[in-house]
Amino acid sequence: MSFSGIRRELNFLLSKDKDREFRKELKHLLGTLPGNVEYYRCAFTHRSATGSKKTGHNERLEYLGDAMLGAIVADYLYEKYPSHEEGLLTKMRSKLVNRITLLNVGKTMNLDKFLVSQVNIGVEGKFILSNMVEALVGAVYLDLGYKYAKYFVVNILLKDLLNSDIENLEYDFKSKILEWGQKHKQDISFVSQQNNDKETNPVFFSDILIEGIVAGKGTGYTKKESEQNAAKDVWKKWENIDN
Repeated sequence: MSFSGIRRELNFLLSKDKDREFRKELKHLLGTLPGNVEYYRCAFTHRSATGSKKTGHNERLEYLGDAMLGAIVADYLYEKYPSHEEGLLTKMRSKLVNRITLLNVGKTMNLDKFLVSQVNIGVEGKFILSNMVEALVGAVYLDLGYKYAKYFVVNILLKDLLNSDIENLEYDFKSKILEWGQKHKQDISFVSQQNNDKETNPVFFSDILIEGIVAGKGTGYTKKESEQNAAKDVWKKWENIDN
């Protein structure tokens, strides 16, 4: 066998080993053996890693996964809370499927190890990981069907959140902003003022400053609440920035 032939054989064997390891990791993640692993390769690939190609990245799967995730969570909430009105169910679903929630789920499950991207995972609207989580749901649906996709979402992906007090589910946005500032060496500070409402109750108004520039505003009946709302304002702005 020629040298080039030997090299091709070695590359083939290495490829088989990588494929076998990938399947093993997917089984651990999904709780079952995957069928077509190419769905998952695509789900984990950000468009920045595909150059000028219009296919091979996860945006179409993200679109599908977003719809499936919303449907699955709506289905689950409808069955679990038969006495809840439409408005409350909608708010609960929104808390479970928004990009901040999915970003935290992705980090908690260490899904970033699967991500193929030429862009660093940031917080300033670069919700690449949360988009990948949606794409993963789309991949599970295409590969294993709606029934297993629902099982995966309810019993693996969102299990802890679905077993929590969803109605009062909230995140500590201030801590997350401060953590981000420390990680990226950005100075984060809060400036708060106290006034009174029409009933003379104290009301606090807070600005959050990043490197001395006002990035968000919040109000509340305590200083803690107003700072939390200011931090939440920043996260919401970042969330709405396209990747």
